[in-house]
Amino acid sequence: MRHKPHSLPANPLPRWKTKFKQTSLIGLSLFSPALLACGPDFPLQLTQDRQYNLSYLPQTSFSQQINGLAKPLTWQFQDEPAAQEYLWDEVHSRYLSQTRAYENSELSEAQLALVNSLRDAQSLAEAEQIAAQLKESLAPALTWYSLGAMAFDAKEYDKASNYFKKVIALPETERAGRSLWALYSLSRIELIKSKTASDNSHFVQANAYLQQLQTEVTQGAADPLRLSLAGLGEQAYILLHQGQAQIQVAHGEYEPPKIDVALNPATLDKVIELYATQSVQGDSSGYDSLLMLSRSLMSKNINELKPLLQQPSVQQLLIAYWQSSANDFAFDGQLIDMGQKVAEILTVFPTDGAVLSQGDKLAAIYYQLGDYASAERMLALAKPSGLTWWLTAKLMLQKGDQAQATKAYAQAVHHFPTDAISSTEHLNAKDTQQQAIDADAQQATYCRIRAEQGVLSLERGEYVDALSQLLASGDEYWQDIAYVAERVLTTAELKLFIDEHVPVMTFEYPKDSDWYDSVEPINNRLRYLLGRRLLREGAIAEAPVYFSNPTLNANVLEYGKALTTAKNSNGIESARAYWSAAELARHQGMEILGFELAPDYSIYAGMFDLRDWYAADKLSDKEQQRISASQAIPDKRFHYRYQAAELANKAADLVPHNSQAYAALLCQATGWVLYRDDELARRYYKKYVANGPFVPWAENFGTQCETPDFDRAVEREKANQIAEWNAIYHKLKKPVAVSFAIIAALLGAYAWRRRKRKQ
Repeated sequence: MRHKPHSLPANPLPRWKTKFKQTSLIGLSLFSPALLACGPDFPLQLTQDRQYNLSYLPQTSFSQQINGLAKPLTWQFQDEPAAQEYLWDEVHSRYLSQTRAYENSELSEAQLALVNSLRDAQSLAEAEQIAAQLKESLAPALTWYSLGAMAFDAKEYDKASNYFKKVIALPETERAGRSLWALYSLSRIELIKSKTASDNSHFVQANAYLQQLQTEVTQGAADPLRLSLAGLGEQAYILLHQGQAQIQVAHGEYEPPKIDVALNPATLDKVIELYATQSVQGDSSGYDSLLMLSRSLMSKNINELKPLLQQPSVQQLLIAYWQSSANDFAFDGQLIDMGQKVAEILTVFPTDGAVLSQGDKLAAIYYQLGDYASAERMLALAKPSGLTWWLTAKLMLQKGDQAQATKAYAQAVHHFPTDAISSTEHLNAKDTQQQAIDADAQQATYCRIRAEQGVLSLERGEYVDALSQLLASGDEYWQDIAYVAERVLTTAELKLFIDEHVPVMTFEYPKDSDWYDSVEPINNRLRYLLGRRLLREGAIAEAPVYFSNPTLNANVLEYGKALTTAKNSNGIESARAYWSAAELARHQGMEILGFELAPDYSIYAGMFDLRDWYAADKLSDKEQQRISASQAIPDKRFHYRYQAAELANKAADLVPHNSQAYAALLCQATGWVLYRDDELARRYYKKYVANGPFVPWAENFGTQCETPDFDRAVEREKANQIAEWNAIYHKLKKPVAVSFAIIAALLGAYAWRRRKRKQ
């Protein structure tokens, strides 16, 4: 957007190239053995390519959107869910099923050994013979369920059914927790048989078993495997297929035949409800089923879809699917297959009832399709919400009205209450995973709006407001926060803002941790950024208070003390202090002097350089002036190494040129810039050659350097002074003797003449 709403920088990089470069960087970082095993997260940076980022409306999570389609369960679980894992069987080199994995933790060692003897039999007949020998050693429920499972695996479904029925016929106290397992298995057998049956009797019987299973859970039966939730998916399957004709679907040349089923509008609402409830309660099969159902709906022609669209749940499901697939609507500004299909469906999409409950979401879909007129029409009819105001802001930006967009962003922010945003911090163990996901998604939307609000303020030249709004957007937009704080605000503006609004946060500093898994609170990181900036600008007395990390604080104090001593002393004492500061600048420079972003990228501990991965944006003259005034000196990667080298060079000027310290200091300075600035490295080397002493390691100058020995430098300075006086003595000895002789001769002549006159 920059300054003209629809203007672009001259010769901009095509979007696909920019995205390709960014994606390539992230992808390559995943495979760099010298870096991290999986690479760091590269946060969003909305201050880059602002026009695109302010116009872009992110797609939402499908799981978040389908939450409203679910209904509360009619039962409550009395136990914790079993771990969703498959154990490896070393003996038979296979993974055990979830039921067998659960038995490993549920049964005693003796019981498990007996059950495994049945399960590991070579055939059902052998298992039955073993069972006959066990008699009273194993509970009947465990024996019969194990035999039923063996028969099921052998596809002897009638035998399996008989064994499972024996389990559910036992008194409740003797079922050993296998009643629900048996009922679920019986329903699966009925569904398998339904595929070859000509009537619905097997569907009816399967549903009866599932209802009995859910009734037992309602009455308090333990369901650690959550079979009652899996049963919801099976009941949805029954509704979809019961009495419906199968349809052959077109498939690829090398793909297996695909079978679809006709969708019945009368049962579709219940099907969607069952799958959504299953998903919301934590069973991912419900999510997968709704995703496949959505794709099935999208594949139908408009005439087939029209009657189905009369169902509110179908409308809501499709809207949820579209919102989560918006990135597939268009490419390079043109609608592709997905977007064209959505646009076609919207021509027959009922909007009378949807306007009140789904109007804002429909407006979002129209916006993502590029149909801004229809988006505005929907917004006029929709109930006000955070999304409606967010869309209004984007539409105002499309028109170039930044003032109205600013007001709309402010309204959008107010529709996200603070207590809702922080709700994830108060979830207890009984809250479902879906609740946490929904809270996180809402927070992500709020943070995105706050970040965009900050970017718009940046465009309007309201720099302090921009930082305040970006700071509210949180860690995801730390690069944008750092950009405004480090490069746009003046040091005085940043210091005033932090002193008034950014207190230090308590943080337990790990003793042994890597940079990427010990990220401090955002307040502390912003204070570090200011501290480094103050230190770079020479405000060494003000900087330490902004470094709350004890180690960093000690380094900063030591660096400041060294510089102060260097400036307030003379000669070798000053050189020694300059060298101490140089060492700190070289080895701790990233932490106490480095730029958070370019050119040093302290954000990644200097491990990545992203300067060439973003297309240059056109900035306002005012912002560009501020950027130029705050750039690194020199504006080169690891700029603090150059500062360290210059400090070592200053130290060299203060020691005797014929000392080891002189050679060592220039050697160190050369090494710190070698291969980064060869011209500067050569200048330091030539300075040594012109003035310094011979040292044995000079042939590897810059790569193998000794530590400067200042004590020897003191001795060398004294020796130089003595040598200097000796040189003066030998230089003046003869002239002085001649002078004395002449004076003596003159005095003698004078005395002789005086005596002669007296005579």
